[in-house]
Amino acid sequence: MQNACFGFVVSLACLVNAAYAQTTTASDPAVSDVGYTLQDSEEIGEDAASASADDAEPPTSDGESSTEAVDADSGSLDDASGSIEEGRDAGEIDVATVKGDLRVGYFRTDTDERDSSERSTSEIRGRIRMGGNFNIKDKLIIRGRLASTCSTDECNPELVVDSALPTGSSIELGDITLDQLYIHGYRREKFDVAIGRLQTKFVSRAGVYAKSLDRNDSNNVNVNWTDGVHGVWHVKQDVAGHLILQKNQADGTGSVRRGPIDFNDDDSRITYFLAWESMRRVGPINQRGVDITYMPKSLLKDGGRTGRIKDYIGVVGRFATSWPAGSTGPRLNIAGEIGYAPETPTRAAMGLVGDGDTDGFAWFVTASVLDFRPGHSAGINYGRTDAGWLLSPQFRENDELIEIRYVWRRSRDLAVDVRVRRREELEQVENSGRKRDELDFFARFTLGFGY
Repeated sequence: MQNACFGFVVSLACLVNAAYAQTTTASDPAVSDVGYTLQDSEEIGEDAASASADDAEPPTSDGESSTEAVDADSGSLDDASGSIEEGRDAGEIDVATVKGDLRVGYFRTDTDERDSSERSTSEIRGRIRMGGNFNIKDKLIIRGRLASTCSTDECNPELVVDSALPTGSSIELGDITLDQLYIHGYRREKFDVAIGRLQTKFVSRAGVYAKSLDRNDSNNVNVNWTDGVHGVWHVKQDVAGHLILQKNQADGTGSVRRGPIDFNDDDSRITYFLAWESMRRVGPINQRGVDITYMPKSLLKDGGRTGRIKDYIGVVGRFATSWPAGSTGPRLNIAGEIGYAPETPTRAAMGLVGDGDTDGFAWFVTASVLDFRPGHSAGINYGRTDAGWLLSPQFRENDELIEIRYVWRRSRDLAVDVRVRRREELEQVENSGRKRDELDFFARFTLGFGY
């Protein structure tokens, strides 16, 4: 095991050296702080974290790059693009493209457990992804990507193709898998359709955070996916409607879904997702969106398959603001989401004291100061999710969260960020001595590369 971990670290170091040499020789100082966006994905399980990079988008009609427009409108430092957005952009640039990203960091978590014991964990963890697309014909591409994660605790490389997440939040450490393999067509400018294994992301894009209450594949150093169909109707510029049909397996699915969500029932094998989003600026508001997730016969109301099985529905509204408008210079960004699930598990199913159902509300708000010095940004995030909210890859159910984050964008393809976060259970679990309380920290870097 030690030899495997050592080999993994050496391989990462070689990749970093080669890719960093490429980015430092190719980057333009004039755009090093504003031209590109970087993914900031949050922890979905107990202890993981990460970051990644994305490439420039095609120019807009007025000559400004659309990446700069996104930064001006949403203030995002994060890669908030899913497969269908990245595929369209890459398909219009070249016949074939190859790109990837590497994320490595040090993570530490100190936990006060429910039985009043204390636990500390620390590790170096990394994720590497490499893939590309090929233009079959005009506006029709096929795209694929391999992804793997590894840590100093475990690293046993093995090629696997899972139909569902083996851990509930990611692939096993050391596994190498396909996290993208799909065909994407957009014969008409108004419509896009992608079919296969996809990355789907619906996040509040503002500041140093890319947060979501319902859908954000492969956040952190995690690797997950959506198997199915994603269709987009471009109503007009910067306004779109989305439909996703996601295939589930009896033993799970490719996205994060928290218990007691279960897909054993035959009627639960398709998840339906509808969304409307506008990135048109109205005063200081530059993002507005509404999402609806419908999972028929997937909620184990009483916590087990022998009890009641209900449909689970989650509705999310999101917004983002920035002031003053623009893609450069100091600016303030505020964003947030609120979610509600009308049908939730019982309190007994979630291990809580009392009768009746759990509450189904969830919300968070973020505030970021961007470029208080060129390339340097910081933000704060606060959120609360009731025990009945089971959709978020970044906010655990029955949890209160507060975090502070700092990001330094060294160049268009390299970022370093540091986070301190505290999480505490909202309600004490039955037959426990106290609420679980966690304090975690990470320092990580993300490097994007391609040719």
